[in-house]
Amino acid sequence: MEGLITNQLSKARISGAVFTPEDNRKMTRYSLADAMTDNETTMDYHIRTVTADAKPKVLAFLRRFFFRDEPLNHSIGLIPEGENSTCIELEEYSMSSLEQNLSLMAVASSGAIVGVQINGTTESPEEEEEPDYIKACENAKFKKILKLLHHVDQEVDVLKRYPEKKIMDIRIISVDSNWRGQGVAAALFEKTIEIGRELGYDLIRTDCSSHFTARLCKRLGFEEIYSLEYADYVDESGKPVFTPTAPHTTIITYVRKL
Repeated sequence: MEGLITNQLSKARISGAVFTPEDNRKMTRYSLADAMTDNETTMDYHIRTVTADAKPKVLAFLRRFFFRDEPLNHSIGLIPEGENSTCIELEEYSMSSLEQNLSLMAVASSGAIVGVQINGTTESPEEEEEPDYIKACENAKFKKILKLLHHVDQEVDVLKRYPEKKIMDIRIISVDSNWRGQGVAAALFEKTIEIGRELGYDLIRTDCSSHFTARLCKRLGFEEIYSLEYADYVDESGKPVFTPTAPHTTIITYVRKL
C-alpha cells in the first residue's frame, strides 16, 4: 500500500527553487494501496510515530515500495530504470510534512519498517490557477502529477465544503510487498483515526489514486466526495495525461468524520 506526503521542511529545494514552509503547506497528496485480503494479521509488528531519526529509513522505504508502484508514477515512467534511480522532486515532496509529527510507521519485531503512512494538516489552498511550486518544477513528468493534484484540490475545495473544521490529510500509504494482505494498511489508517480524535480533528481526507486504496477507505467507513476518471483528465490535444493499468481508473477523494 502506498501514498504521498508533504513535510514542513525549514527549506526544501525543488527543481532549483527554494521553498519555505509556506510553500510546502500548499502541496497535496496522492495515495496507492496494493491488493489486500481480509486475513487476520499473522506477522508481528507495532505502529510508531515517524521521528526525525527515522526519516532516512522512511525515504528509503518509499523509494523501494512507493516510487515505482504508485499508479500515476508507473503510468508516466516517473522513475528511470536502474536499481538506485529516483526522482529528487518526489523525494522532497514526499518528505515535506514529517515535522508535523502526525506520520506513522509499522515496524516489525526485527526493526525493519514494513509500512508507512504520511499524514499532515490541511491548510488553506493556493488561489492561483498554477501555484509557484508547480511553475518552478523542472521535472516535466512530476509536474504532471502536481498539476493533477492541484486540479483535484480545486475541485474538492475541502475547506469551503467543511468550513471551520480541523482536517487531517492522509498523504501517503505504503506497505512492504511481502507484508501486503496482512492488515498493515488498515492498522495504520485506524491508528490515524485514533490520533485524529485525540488531537481534536473533525475530519480526515485522502485522495486515492489507486483502486485498492479506495477499497480500503470504503471498508473503513470513509465517504466518497469527489472522483475523476483518468480518461477524462486530458491534455491540450484531448489525450489522457495518465493511463494507469486496470483496475486503477479513477482518482477519488474520501473523507472520514471523526
